[in-house]
Amino acid sequence: MAGTASIPAGMAKCYGNRVATISSAKPDELAAAAFALFSTRGIAGVNMDEIAAGAGVTKGSLYWHYASKKEVILAACNLYYNAWRIQIAGATEVHERLADQLEAAVAFSVRSCLLDDANRVFTTEIVAMSLYDADVRASWTGFLDETERFFLGLTHRAVGAGEFRCDDVDRAVDLLMASMEGIKQIALFRPQSCLPENEQRTCRRLMSLMGERVPAPV
Repeated sequence: MAGTASIPAGMAKCYGNRVATISSAKPDELAAAAFALFSTRGIAGVNMDEIAAGAGVTKGSLYWHYASKKEVILAACNLYYNAWRIQIAGATEVHERLADQLEAAVAFSVRSCLLDDANRVFTTEIVAMSLYDADVRASWTGFLDETERFFLGLTHRAVGAGEFRCDDVDRAVDLLMASMEGIKQIALFRPQSCLPENEQRTCRRLMSLMGERVPAPV
């Protein structure tokens, strides 16, 4: 609709479906409009005029917050990272047992990173851009490091609590992250690998790389 821009569905839970208007556009709303365009048309296929139009603001209003397209790209990355933090916390904190939290974290990652078309396309674009742009590479590296720390911490706690069996946590998390990235890349050529009906099988395969649950005491 002309004059408005909804935050992408995967981020609506975090930002409340706010819309940007010419008089009240906020940086995260502009970044959300950019994310929506980047994830459907590619980063190279979108210019600042189109981002402004997608957000329902003037180009001058967009430049008031972001001096360049690079800044908008990095802002869209930060929006994605913040959404991930909020959503993975929501997916795991509802579980009391640490082993359940670990399974929930893997399941969320499959849904968010692999099955969500917008997220998968956007992050693939960012990885490709990271090949030649040091700022984008540093941004994505920081997010990968944060993700790795999250899974390392959760897995170590689950093992320490006697709820999960894993001989080498560092190796298991390395395999998990590498496998997720690999599946995402393969989806470019075999889109069926990221169909919703494959969610449970993908989760089982990824969890098998991590180790095995210790049955809860009766």
